[in-house]
Amino acid sequence: MSSQQPQHHHEIEEHELPCIEAVLACTFALMTGYSQALQAAAHPAQRLQMGRKITRQLSLLAEHAQLSCGFRHVLAGLSQHWQLMSACTEAAEHDCAAVRAAGAAGFCFDAPVRLQ
Repeated sequence: MSSQQPQHHHEIEEHELPCIEAVLACTFALMTGYSQALQAAAHPAQRLQMGRKITRQLSLLAEHAQLSCGFRHVLAGLSQHWQLMSACTEAAEHDCAAVRAAGAAGFCFDAPVRLQ
């Protein structure tokens, strides 16, 4: 007999989704992770990678034949927005890293330890 307790359904994070819905769910999860300010301060390189991945996935989704033309148009616009936002985030991180390396006071601030 196994000593492990069976997991309850609500504890399992796996879901069976059609391929296109799985890509959408992954993209939304990445967007959620990207938006977390505490993670951005702790892992800036990871956040930059998430932004690039979000941009790529939105571009791929914008060309997916299973999605309606209108939805693909919205995704194409989002992809362009994320591409610009990722470039700005990368430039800001580069500037902040330079300021931190120089030991100078600048416009770069760490995220708060906790949110209110």
